Amino acid sequence: MLEEVAPIESNRKIGKGTFLMGFRSTSLASLTRPGQFFMIHFGRATKDPLLRRPFSIHGIQDTNRLMILYNIVGKGTSLLSALREGDPISVIGPLGNGFTLPRPNERALLVAGGMGIAPLLFLTQALKRVQRRRIKMFLGFPTSQEVVLTDQLKDLDIDLSLTTEDGSLGTRGLVTDLLDQYLGQELTERPVLYACGPAPMLRKVAQRAVAFNLRCYVSLESHMACGFGICQGCAVKTSSSKDKPYYYVCQDGPVFSAEMIDWEAL
Repeated sequence: MLEEVAPIESNRKIGKGTFLMGFRSTSLASLTRPGQFFMIHFGRATKDPLLRRPFSIHGIQDTNRLMILYNIVGKGTSLLSALREGDPISVIGPLGNGFTLPRPNERALLVAGGMGIAPLLFLTQALKRVQRRRIKMFLGFPTSQEVVLTDQLKDLDIDLSLTTEDGSLGTRGLVTDLLDQYLGQELTERPVLYACGPAPMLRKVAQRAVAFNLRCYVSLESHMACGFGICQGCAVKTSSSKDKPYYYVCQDGPVFSAEMIDWEAL
């Protein structure tokens, strides 16, 4: 884990309220694994907002250019979207535990809901280096106006299926509907599931994993003030409270094996 101040190289709008930011750091890039995150503050001199914000690591370009994908959801991300090339950000990381990659002969099946795509593109980059099988992804958004990154994903030569809730692009419905249809077929192999998105979506994916006896890894999103497990603001209830009643998303996650989480309590 490192703390570094880096100038922004790019910070551009790519969709409705969605921005893609890039900065360079050879030291941070060398330590980073898919599924981990950074705690970011908008320069040492800025005190408003006071606390750092957590951001999934979206990917690495050109060996040391780190990418952050984010939506404007409040004051912090609104201020972040106003930063320009050369503006400094203070970055702590990489933090948390990343994804466990499948074996080379196993097929990875990725399920992303909305901004859940943020950590899964980085995972896709890593999978392309070790997977012999073509990667499959189900990607869902509420409307076509919020769809992002489909061209980049197609450039990675993955088997991509898109859904929107209103049917304005791709298949009409929820991304978990596509998962149900796929798992309902007579599969010749057991895929390994990787999912990130809203909690109701993750709950459904976890339920399907249990029903079909599949390994499943989920990346949880949570509000957090520190990123180190000190503030305890990102606690989630475990499925078995005998040894440890709660996990902390920042410290024990953000990636968990799906059976570790009490989905009814989340």
